[in-house]
Amino acid sequence: MYFAEPRVELDGEAERSRDDAGGLAGAAQVARVDRDDGLAPEPVGEPVRLGAAGVVERPVGVTLKAELAVPVGLAVTCEEDGRHGRYASARMDLGLRDRLCLVTGSTGGIGRETARLLVAEGARVATCARGEAPGVGETFHVPADLSQPGEPERAVAEAARALGGLQVLVNNVGVARQAKFEEVPDEEWDAYWQLNLMSYVRASREALPNFRAAGGGVIVNVSSTAGKRPSTGMPHYSVTKAAVLSLSRLLADLYAKEGIRCNAVTPGPTATDAWLGEGGLADQQGGDREEVLAKVGAGRPLGRLASPEEIAAVVVFLCSDRSSYVTGAAWSADGGTVPIII
Repeated sequence: MYFAEPRVELDGEAERSRDDAGGLAGAAQVARVDRDDGLAPEPVGEPVRLGAAGVVERPVGVTLKAELAVPVGLAVTCEEDGRHGRYASARMDLGLRDRLCLVTGSTGGIGRETARLLVAEGARVATCARGEAPGVGETFHVPADLSQPGEPERAVAEAARALGGLQVLVNNVGVARQAKFEEVPDEEWDAYWQLNLMSYVRASREALPNFRAAGGGVIVNVSSTAGKRPSTGMPHYSVTKAAVLSLSRLLADLYAKEGIRCNAVTPGPTATDAWLGEGGLADQQGGDREEVLAKVGAGRPLGRLASPEEIAAVVVFLCSDRSSYVTGAAWSADGGTVPIII
């Protein structure tokens, strides 16, 4: 069996201008798949001419069977961050079309982006929050205060009824603030426990019969880097997010044999209203908001805050068939913040 390794050939003008500030701007490129077995020098499939927008700056690391005469399709995306955001990618089918999903805390930030990306993958999505529907193409919206007993159960039941079942649950809702440990009253500890943990417990428990009826299901719990390494400035948030990691591992162990997977994602500081908004975590640290945000970003090895979409992309992957052998994991999506390997 022979394999072909795709590589991008640039015409001479483009090659000479490779280091121009425009990054090959204005040059046309020809992408072709060549066989490297020495037996057939001609390309497999037709050459594809890319416009200037289709710049590829390094070989595409994909192997294709040489006997399959297929053209190369390249999608070049994302130049938002010049250091880490420029890449070439081929679209991957995550197997989420018509998947029945509920995302809590989904009218802003990571939850909203998660719902939007799931819809973009063809999933049928119910959103849930105290506010109005996010307007990202959701099939159904459940207004609910998930800190209250009975509300997570109601949200799951209404979503499943509207969607015709439930196969994916993303627990994302949460609350955080800067505080000193000795100044947090018992009532606030309890409020954080109810929203940041018990809403996850209640929603997951209610989702289980739906998962069994569907022959399996997926839970993704959004935790935090503070769950892996406590933030001394957010004591009750840290403890509840650590509990989410324990819950995630527990559910993974309990229900794996029923085809139900459970994973957690641990984001670092992310550019959402929780950090950027008036009175948010940046303001709570005192001083100039922009200076605080710059300092927080600089404290990450990647040197910046995450975008909500970057975290949501990890969540959606864990919802998908592409992660079908992943359960019980706590995926760091923190720009390298927490220096541990679990």
